[in-house]
Amino acid sequence: MATSELETKLSQVFVRLGISSSGKISAMKPASGGCINDAFVVETADSGKFFVKSHVTTSEMSRDECKVMLQAEMDGLEALRQTHAIRVPKPLYVGELTDGAFLITEYISIGPLRDQRKFGRQLAEMHLFAGPSQFGFAKDNWIGSTPQINGWHSSWVELLYKRLKYQFGLAQFTGNTHKMGMELLQRLPEFFEGVEIKPSLVHGDLWSGNCGSDESGNPVIFDPAVYWGHNESELGIMRMFGGYTSEFYDAYHELIPRAPGFNRRVLIYELYHAVNHYNLFGSGYWGQCQHLLRRILG
Repeated sequence: MATSELETKLSQVFVRLGISSSGKISAMKPASGGCINDAFVVETADSGKFFVKSHVTTSEMSRDECKVMLQAEMDGLEALRQTHAIRVPKPLYVGELTDGAFLITEYISIGPLRDQRKFGRQLAEMHLFAGPSQFGFAKDNWIGSTPQINGWHSSWVELLYKRLKYQFGLAQFTGNTHKMGMELLQRLPEFFEGVEIKPSLVHGDLWSGNCGSDESGNPVIFDPAVYWGHNESELGIMRMFGGYTSEFYDAYHELIPRAPGFNRRVLIYELYHAVNHYNLFGSGYWGQCQHLLRRILG
């Protein structure tokens, strides 16, 4: 990607949005932005810093799809902000590049997560925020660079079934792993018997690299794959990669107690992310997928 084109586009957008009178960029430094994007901290001469994420076209993703992906992230950030539960960077603009697209958001100086208990309480409050009566989201979005099925569904199990089936289809598991995956799909409703599920707004990709603390120590979440789903689904990737203490879980479950069958369902949610990582990064995750399937099916 040509950073000169990005810098020119940013200058134009800053002026158009009234963010900067001159549009002059005084600094543009690479930043951590995830596995699939380029990211920058951009400083204007008269309006401070902004965070910019860009995604370039590939053989699998056109320029229009790059823009749709970043627009979906913008929509997700807006939805999270509407809960007023946890600090979320304010999204400002999505634009096109010759070979991709870019997203501008508020810049927050983010460090390691400091207050696990506060974060647990705030995440539970976000999950308890009242929303629609259905599960999903208005648009499909992405989990990493993998499309994530949304749309609206009256049944959470129906949406989860479609997502797992899609991930299994991409993985093309063979042998016993394939057999266990098909068994899980067939048996999926039994793991939710007797459980009342209300749609919760979930971040969707809340591993420890997608949260932190601002300069005042307040929790911040970013880089989402948002949908209205089962609150427990948030905890799958959180357990997969760790980084959250007993203080976090105690505070979270004080507001949202564990429902019967929780321990097995959270393995299903971890499996969703494990299969996605297999699809994104290769066979190093195959053993984890197989192990989780065995534990779930018992």
